[in-house]
Amino acid sequence: MYFNNSSVHLEWLDPPVNEILINFVMKKKIKEVFKKGTTIFEEGDSVKYAHLVTKGWVAYCLNSVGGELRIACLAGPGRIFGLAPAFSQVSLNISVKALEYCETYKVSRDDLIQGMIEDINLGIEIVSNVTMRLKTAFEGANIFSSLLTPKEKLIYYLVSMVQCGEYKEHGDWYELTLNLSHARIAEIIGTTRVTVCRMFKYYKNVGKLKNDNNKIFIHKGLIMEDYEKIGVYS
Repeated sequence: MYFNNSSVHLEWLDPPVNEILINFVMKKKIKEVFKKGTTIFEEGDSVKYAHLVTKGWVAYCLNSVGGELRIACLAGPGRIFGLAPAFSQVSLNISVKALEYCETYKVSRDDLIQGMIEDINLGIEIVSNVTMRLKTAFEGANIFSSLLTPKEKLIYYLVSMVQCGEYKEHGDWYELTLNLSHARIAEIIGTTRVTVCRMFKYYKNVGKLKNDNNKIFIHKGLIMEDYEKIGVYS
């Protein structure tokens, strides 16, 4: 696809990590599983382990000014969460929750530091990952703040899933690997469930979205036409 190599990612979707970091964490063989809805990290926690997600999705959640819990970011297979907090040892200002059944492999701060000392390439990847996470947040925040309508934000959300490789291609359709409810999507893009339902109905009627076996499918027309109108390119 024409935007596959874009460096711009949505602020609520973590970029995947490099294989060298994945292999390092997996070799520690410290597996942990979480049931759907489990709070993995509480706000105020001091993080001792970073977690590599191998199955399922987790959400970084923030308390808004009005006291509402909002999803700020998603991390799925091939992503790592808790890396920067494990190094900094600063108390979290977010919570991390399992959106579905999750499997992770965790690695301690001490093991990460030792790994960086022994392997310079691993050290570069760890620093790069933390830096990329900050870059993603800033770029995503700037782009997202320029989107004025729920329709634009929904398009950007759907296309960002494809942009980050979270899809299976079926001819002119892209099947998203993460299937959130309308209520969850509304929570992420800052609108109501009713509004999301209405927009999904519209795009289904014009042949650019469909559901099959509880999966969301995006037609290339939504990417080539509607996403282009938003004008968010790197």
